[in-house]
Amino acid sequence: MAMNRRDFVGRGAALVAGGGLAVPGLLVGKATGQDPVIPTSSEPPVRLGVVGLNGRGGSLMNAFHNLPEASIVGLCDVDSTVLDRRALEIEEKGATVATYRDFRRMIDSDEIDAVVIATPNHWHALMSVWAADAGKHVYVEKPVSHNVLEGRAIVSAAERNGICCQTGTQSRSSSAVRSAIDFARSGALGKITCVRGLCYKPRRSIGKVRGPGFVPETIDYHRWLGPAPYEPLNRGRLHYDWHWHDQTGNGDLGNQGVHQMDIARWGAGHDRLPDRAWSVGGRVGYDDDGNTPNTQVIVLEYEDGAPMVFEVRGLPRDLKQQTDKWDMDTHHGMSIGVILHCEQGEVRIPKGYSRGFALDLDGNELQKWEGGGNHQANFIEAVRADDPSLLNAPISEGHLSSACCHVGMVSHELGGQGTIDDARTAAVGEIEREAVVRMQGHMEANGLGDAPMTIGRRIAIDSAGESAPDPVVNARFTRTCRQPFVFPDHGS
Repeated sequence: MAMNRRDFVGRGAALVAGGGLAVPGLLVGKATGQDPVIPTSSEPPVRLGVVGLNGRGGSLMNAFHNLPEASIVGLCDVDSTVLDRRALEIEEKGATVATYRDFRRMIDSDEIDAVVIATPNHWHALMSVWAADAGKHVYVEKPVSHNVLEGRAIVSAAERNGICCQTGTQSRSSSAVRSAIDFARSGALGKITCVRGLCYKPRRSIGKVRGPGFVPETIDYHRWLGPAPYEPLNRGRLHYDWHWHDQTGNGDLGNQGVHQMDIARWGAGHDRLPDRAWSVGGRVGYDDDGNTPNTQVIVLEYEDGAPMVFEVRGLPRDLKQQTDKWDMDTHHGMSIGVILHCEQGEVRIPKGYSRGFALDLDGNELQKWEGGGNHQANFIEAVRADDPSLLNAPISEGHLSSACCHVGMVSHELGGQGTIDDARTAAVGEIEREAVVRMQGHMEANGLGDAPMTIGRRIAIDSAGESAPDPVVNARFTRTCRQPFVFPDHGS
């Protein structure tokens, strides 16, 4: 007989009372900072449905399949070619799965306890809210939302339904990252004065088409677009390149950058949106069908704490001298990572989420940390205990980190055209000027010193209300969804 989420938890409790393995044994990962220890027991596995299977979704499908206390029972994708391929892959591993083209049918199933969402960004929040309202636990990839208010809608849905909702920022389960941040926040190097996130990741042109393209018959394009405005396919490749179109993606700031933004905000100890945001950047170096910046600096200011600076560079160190493999810039020894600048040194956390370093002002290493974690196992741990407090990356954290990226993009979207020299003039204070000057050096090395840039509008934010005093800015914190892909009234 199929069981719902509460039945699932009750069945586990009965096994404990009858002499089965106790649920408290699942708390080891949270208490010690080690990987969760999920014992083999007679308790039922957590039955998972995975939606969005092309890329990250396939990786998550395999990661959860490899956990002994989880079972993949459902797969969903609007591309039948991808769906059939993943179904064959998981069935060859011994799983029996149902397949769906419509996510709403999957969450209607009593055979599924939790869903894993790895669709394009514009679907993350709506699917999360629908799943939570259906009583399903949710693991949702970053960014959890496409705009600020969508993220808050997920937080509200998780709270009112009492479900576990984990954000896919796996650094939150890394013992090295946790230790590095604890060290920085302990005051061992004095006060944290500034936090910097770096996303220097090669992003080549996606090409430019001459007119609307044809979507393969294997793809339900109506469902693929979902809440996004309807428009014909305006790029050469439907999959993945949606990241670089602002109706479906959020650029690299809201792609790779969310991981580093999350670590930066965590390290700074900011549990709210910034008071002010400013951006300068553009899509430079090529003319293609993307419309999100490949070169950008955003500055987020907090009246009661350290500012956060985030830098995106998608072009190489020197475009003229590059071959097939682009050599990227580095800053403080990293292309992708986070720097916690302190009064007496700094803490560096590079991409990989399994290392961290503390250095003094002369660059001497004071301490280092190594060790990873299993983010998916942490989610299963929390679901089995029916306890959202066990999550390493609860949706409230994922919402704020995603929203910090979104407000930077709002500044960009409301900005005006200028040059990098204009950006230097517009920069206020040492932190902004330093970041813009280095961006200028990067652009000049690529022969783009005169390229047009967008000088963002400086926006003020009511962080408590997660809104903006300026109605023009506030309107960018949300959007109208396309029917019938809309949020329920209590989640809007």
